[in-house]
Amino acid sequence: MKFTVARDTLVELLANVVGAVEKKHTSKILENVLLSVYKDQLRLVGTDLEIELSASVNIQVDREGAITAPARKLLDITKALPSDSFIQVEQDEENSRLLIKGGRSRFELATLPAEDFPELDEIPLEHELVLVESQFKRLLDKTSFCMANQDVRYYLNGLLLDITSGTINTVSTDGHRLALCEFKDDAISVDERSSIIVPRKGALELSRILEASADVNVRVQMSNNHIRVEKDNVRFTSKLIDGKYPDYQAAVPSNSSFSIQLDRMVFRDTLSRVAILSNEKFRGIRLRLSDGLMMLMSNNPEQESAEEEIDINYSGDVFEIGFNVSYVLEAVNHLEGEMIDFSFTSSAASALLSSPEDEGVRYVVMPVRL
Repeated sequence: MKFTVARDTLVELLANVVGAVEKKHTSKILENVLLSVYKDQLRLVGTDLEIELSASVNIQVDREGAITAPARKLLDITKALPSDSFIQVEQDEENSRLLIKGGRSRFELATLPAEDFPELDEIPLEHELVLVESQFKRLLDKTSFCMANQDVRYYLNGLLLDITSGTINTVSTDGHRLALCEFKDDAISVDERSSIIVPRKGALELSRILEASADVNVRVQMSNNHIRVEKDNVRFTSKLIDGKYPDYQAAVPSNSSFSIQLDRMVFRDTLSRVAILSNEKFRGIRLRLSDGLMMLMSNNPEQESAEEEIDINYSGDVFEIGFNVSYVLEAVNHLEGEMIDFSFTSSAASALLSSPEDEGVRYVVMPVRL
């Protein structure tokens, strides 16, 4: 195998696939990236057996072949070379090394055989839809931060894609809070409802390779066990989590007793200040609503405390409720617009955060006892 490629092109290809590669793995080959050159095309593949990322580009090929090499070392070497340089990559078949030459630099990397690399087989993909790239990224970014991490309820360690004709919902929850983003488009047409759970790492990697400013279409294909997304020269494939997701519609409060409107930035900054003296472990903060005022209060085991007031549009009985301030802050940070709506039912029931300027996005936060 021998080929020459522009340094910037190789950096971009490696950056697209390296997210799938585990830094430390019991199987050495899963720390490697597969490089293959056939018919004037360079193709790179990275996988951790759960997700697979591949990227390809047309180049001048001197000698065809395939090999695997350490992914992150290869990316570090490529990034370190001058940005306008060309890189020559050659497989030394005698001692199984990958030679990388750029300018006056020369590197030798250890390799493993390409035939040992575990590529995903071709998978039967039953459903397909086309989405605008920026809209798909928004669906992921608005909800992925609420996914559980290593929860025993394995189906919570992922992101739900719930697709019906005309609507796509993305949902995530860790049992303490829930994020829901709804996107309506008459162009979305499916024969039957499709609900799939994309694993945590897969959802985060997919969001990473999508661009918020791109208005091109991406192809989304699904089967019972896999999702595949194709964008330009990059292909993302992930296994799905096999499990039944909780009824998220039931978790979203449909009727609230009252709602207050808050300046989003003022509320965010106030939460951040009052959170400084909250309990480091439980991050508890108390909100007290009285006529025209919201008082935010926190304290910690060292008997330190903080409180701050905000003017609000509320009149009625004094109402108190406690929250994990991190959950409320993250929801506020992911909402857009100047104003947000904070809706309550009772001090023991979940509260709802939304913004009139962020259509289809709702965050549910469970209260805590303080």
